Amino acid sequence: MKNIYIYLKILLIPFAFILQNYSIINAQICSKTNPINCLQFKPLARLWNVSNEEVPKLLDLEKSLISIDSKLQPLLNELDFGGTYIDMKAGKINVNTVNQSKVNEIRNKMKNDQDFLNFIAANNTLSQLNSTFNQTFILAQQFNITNYEISIEPEFNNIVIYLNMNDGKNKRFIENVETFNPSPIIKLLPNEEKEEILFNSSILVEKRNLNILVNGGSRIVSLGHNGIKACTAGFWMKKNNEDFIVTARHCLEIFPPLFYVYSFQDDHLIGPMNSRLIGSYDMGFIKKTNTNIMLRPVIRRFLQFLIVGSSEITSCGIHICKAGQRTGISCGFVSAINSIYNFVDGVLIRAIVVANMHGNYGDSSGSMFLYNGLNGQSNLADAVGIFNRWRIRHTGNRYANKHSF
Repeated sequence: MKNIYIYLKILLIPFAFILQNYSIINAQICSKTNPINCLQFKPLARLWNVSNEEVPKLLDLEKSLISIDSKLQPLLNELDFGGTYIDMKAGKINVNTVNQSKVNEIRNKMKNDQDFLNFIAANNTLSQLNSTFNQTFILAQQFNITNYEISIEPEFNNIVIYLNMNDGKNKRFIENVETFNPSPIIKLLPNEEKEEILFNSSILVEKRNLNILVNGGSRIVSLGHNGIKACTAGFWMKKNNEDFIVTARHCLEIFPPLFYVYSFQDDHLIGPMNSRLIGSYDMGFIKKTNTNIMLRPVIRRFLQFLIVGSSEITSCGIHICKAGQRTGISCGFVSAINSIYNFVDGVLIRAIVVANMHGNYGDSSGSMFLYNGLNGQSNLADAVGIFNRWRIRHTGNRYANKHSF
């Protein structure tokens, strides 16, 4: 299953300085001699198909590969190479190579790290891929198609288009796009399927507090066209000394734009969504007006993570996780950084694409994060953005967006 996440650098989450001492006091260091502290690594261990105790070592390797990839990418001429992606199973960075004569030049420039590089023969340069990506997007607009995703996926060294092939308009679009060089890979939008519930939790414990706690992953509700519309709290952020919850813009359907945590009770009112990003970002901001509501820099869906920083996604093949109020915590792989998605209502979303991540309705705007893993601690997270999920009405398929901070 593919999920889409919008990448946005203009928002900062000022959590790291708040939690420095707290995270040290509550350190949960994973080790073979203390396996209970490794349990929070289970969603990532499941993705990587390893034991919980192996995750800290692999997180260190992933961080090293990301650092090497950040040094490598600027050296790769887009006329000679076709992008990179991290292969965690092999512990290597795969480099799509069209001009093999340039390999030694790159190895010499990356002498200290060349053992981590795997140069793979490829047909398409990044220049070709960018050109075909732009051509495909222009053609999609000309044919006025909707509910599609276009992405550059380095693992395939090609453009990948996801759409409904049964639509007559789309068939004509496909016939034209297949004449491009390279010819994009055409795939069906994923079908609706029953999702497994992973690490889901009860909200009853938090309801007993005098102050009602809202964490990343908490259920938030508002009025929708068909009754109650449920989404998931993303992250707490501050602006001009006021508190906001970052959520998805599409969680708001009708006015008044009031949001509650858990249920429609006066003491559960959070406040209004009084600002939204438009254009290429599906993002909204709920202002906290209820003094009984306590926002925390914490992600909690049974498992609890302390947010100690924020991360920028720069490499394909790395892990990314989400906390949703429906399906809990699950992880997937970043498969594309350059992508654009067209909503059912024609809104275009610039996005990062993630594969193999569980999610379902109601998970929209849930916290997206990376495991921090500092010193083997299993309860630390870096904020990445928010997970959005909606139903594409005429196909029954699902997608998601992420907003990165």
